[in-house]
Amino acid sequence: MNRKFSVIKINGFKGIMFAVFIAGCLIAGFLTFPGWLCMHIWNFIAGYFSNMPVMTLTHGIILWCILALSFYAINKGNFAISFGSAVPAQPSEERIKEIIKQINEKNAQILPVMKNNDKMDEDSHNSDDKLIK
Repeated sequence: MNRKFSVIKINGFKGIMFAVFIAGCLIAGFLTFPGWLCMHIWNFIAGYFSNMPVMTLTHGIILWCILALSFYAINKGNFAISFGSAVPAQPSEERIKEIIKQINEKNAQILPVMKNNDKMDEDSHNSDDKLIK
């Protein structure tokens, strides 16, 4: 399995500050601003009704998260990223043989270690028997 991974390298204090800046921008753009909009829309609509509570920014962010996650969960399968399970690929005989070969190789590495531990246990039992006699 040849997979290439991208590594993010952060150098020094400037790199840390830049990463914090990017995280802050992402939070502001995807969480705080839509939450601010939800808060103002709710408060505008609440003005037309009596005894409706007024929202703060925290409530707006929570409402935004509820709306976004509900919409995401309801429309599963219609997005590039969605809830659900992946359909596993049909295993071929070659792939199964490769997996069995890897398992056997791992077992071959573990087996000598177990045999050495068994010999050490037998030696300690034999020495205990000699001490008792």
